[in-house]
Amino acid sequence: MSDTNLNLYKIFCVVAESKNYKEASEKLYLTESTISSHITNLEKKLDIILFYRERDGLVLTEAGKELYDSMHNKIKDLEFAENAIIQNYDISKAKITIGCPSHISIFYLSKCITKVRNDYPDLKIDIVSVADYNGLLQLLQRHIIDFVIIDTVPDNINNELIIKTLKKINNIFISNELIEIKDLKEMEQYKYILNYKESTSTKRLFEVLRENNVEIKADIQCDNTEMRIEEVRQGQGIGYVMKEAVEEALNKRELYEIKLPIKLPEVNINLIYIEKYLTKIDKIFIKKYLEI
Repeated sequence: MSDTNLNLYKIFCVVAESKNYKEASEKLYLTESTISSHITNLEKKLDIILFYRERDGLVLTEAGKELYDSMHNKIKDLEFAENAIIQNYDISKAKITIGCPSHISIFYLSKCITKVRNDYPDLKIDIVSVADYNGLLQLLQRHIIDFVIIDTVPDNINNELIIKTLKKINNIFISNELIEIKDLKEMEQYKYILNYKESTSTKRLFEVLRENNVEIKADIQCDNTEMRIEEVRQGQGIGYVMKEAVEEALNKRELYEIKLPIKLPEVNINLIYIEKYLTKIDKIFIKKYLEI
């Protein structure tokens, strides 16, 4: 196909992912009318309808789905190759996009970013901080982010994703007042602020407590670490969080670690990436600044 216009297919893939022209125009820096015209031209070129125009946005037709499945990885491969070659020869144009929940960004990733920016002051860095780990992995597989740093790895992870442990951290119970528990059964009388029971950290906690014949329940459930910490500050109960996320508050005695007669489960901070989609600066950052 000598007259193939790859830009048309790139626009098509962005529209398919955005599901509307407005969002696509913001991503592509094109007007909505220009994007609409390009999609119409592609439909005429292929002699197929790619989208249904529905009330809630654009929906791929069956033919559109087939084209998207066939093209989107090819487009991402081309974009990656283009960006990689530019960055390899001009580090000032390099950019890293990292998927990382806010609580890990604050106590771990921010220090790594400070170090790399001292050495590469023109390096551009985007942090995508969401609590939905599956969502981060989807962005990774769509090549929207370069790599992910998370503390929970889903069981059904794709085989192309490589997982490496960066750091082991401790989970602790915290309170806004001094509490010492010598008999674990005493734990059953308190109110708790926990992550959702489906989360890996909560599952492991419940397993350890059950082994010691202790059952607790969440009075407040929240997958946001900062929110759990704040609820503890407000006296809403005992929180279960990463120790590293509250070290400053513990040192200032704004919050207190609850001492227990058992060892609580450790958690891994994990790096997840797709090897072939790491750029030169990605590899430098991972090797030198994440200190694997």
